[in-house]
Amino acid sequence: MLFRGTLVRLWAWYFLLLVFILACFNVIVYFSLSQALNARVTADLQAKVRDTVSQLIANPNGTLTAYGPAADPSLADTFVFVIQTNKNGDPTVVENSPQLNGLEQLPSQLPIQAAKQGTRTQSTVTISQDQFAVLTEPIKDKQGNVIGVIQAAKPVGTVAATLANLEGQLALATGVALLLGAIVALLMANKSLHPVRRAFVRQREFVADASHELRTPLTLIKTNAEAWLRRTPHSAAGFYARHILEEVDQLSSLVSDLTTLALADARQLRLRPEPVELSQALRELIAHTAPLVEERSLRLESRLEPVTIEADPTRLRQLLLILLDNALAHTPVGGEVGLATHRVGGRARIVVEDTGSGIEAGDLPHVFERFYRADKARTREHGGTGLGLAIAKGIVEAHRGSIEVRSEPGRGTQVTVSLPSLPATAAAAVPVSTPAPAAAEG
Repeated sequence: MLFRGTLVRLWAWYFLLLVFILACFNVIVYFSLSQALNARVTADLQAKVRDTVSQLIANPNGTLTAYGPAADPSLADTFVFVIQTNKNGDPTVVENSPQLNGLEQLPSQLPIQAAKQGTRTQSTVTISQDQFAVLTEPIKDKQGNVIGVIQAAKPVGTVAATLANLEGQLALATGVALLLGAIVALLMANKSLHPVRRAFVRQREFVADASHELRTPLTLIKTNAEAWLRRTPHSAAGFYARHILEEVDQLSSLVSDLTTLALADARQLRLRPEPVELSQALRELIAHTAPLVEERSLRLESRLEPVTIEADPTRLRQLLLILLDNALAHTPVGGEVGLATHRVGGRARIVVEDTGSGIEAGDLPHVFERFYRADKARTREHGGTGLGLAIAKGIVEAHRGSIEVRSEPGRGTQVTVSLPSLPATAAAAVPVSTPAPAAAEG
């Protein structure tokens, strides 16, 4: 499937956005209900305090007398203590709710002390393993003196139960929403990529068609230029014919590269896999490039372990030529190029490194892009079409492998290819082919 990685990333962003929205919704709903329930508890406590205080009589001697029970039936689960303080500061219970079964005072002394100083407080206490919200207020006479304290308590177990039930419902609803959302996000991401896929397919078809149509005229131009050069090899016409042939070869290489990329993009790169011994293939390439290495006074170091893979010999040679050609082209005179093959688990590793100028960190993510050239390390003075690494990546992926580039400016570049290898026993049991010659592309 085209753009599989882009589809996954786009789906992930849609899904993460859904998760964020649901999380915000759940938090808002939970805390809104929690605040509403707690506000209701506080309102009930305040109503109970008002009702109880309205039924108290402040005697001239500073004592309190209760003359009737609270009449509001909706506050039946709200308990109350009325405590008066004598001249010595000792508390005396004036009234308590019958639901408290003779409990002399609530286990909440700090609020009582604060209320004696004229401060109202609300807290949560535990009575017989049950949670209660407790509102503590001072009782004042007409002169504003504190003559007692009133405490109203209301169980909050129903609040906790309601919030726990809400948590369960929100968790269930969120799970269902995420499942449906994941499906919808996938459909949306897939639909969003439809125009991109269509444009990409059209571009690929155009490149393939243009490459095919260019082959014939380029062949005719090359044939005529060669004939012209044979007739007048030393004249001005022969000079121009040679230049024409050079440009035709460059264009033919570009057309071939574009055709390979179009096939790789369409997952239609035809492979004829068979066992290939990597060290032998690289030794042949080393011999092939020996004149260039000698001409530029380069050192070519090789550490080749016998590793056999199943690959298309022609495409493998094309891949190795691209990597070796790039390393040689970007290594200065007197520099060093290294080649290595080894087995890591069930994979064959091919490492090509050079001591060239290296690639800037900002350019590394783009080295496999078509026609991309880093400013310092990949300039047109080295020739090539700028498609070499893009083709190399296509060939590697067609063989179910991976390729990566590591580089530091001034310290050279290392390219590592990982391909599935054949087990040693299987490799020894089958005849091994050597890659057929192919032109380097880069």
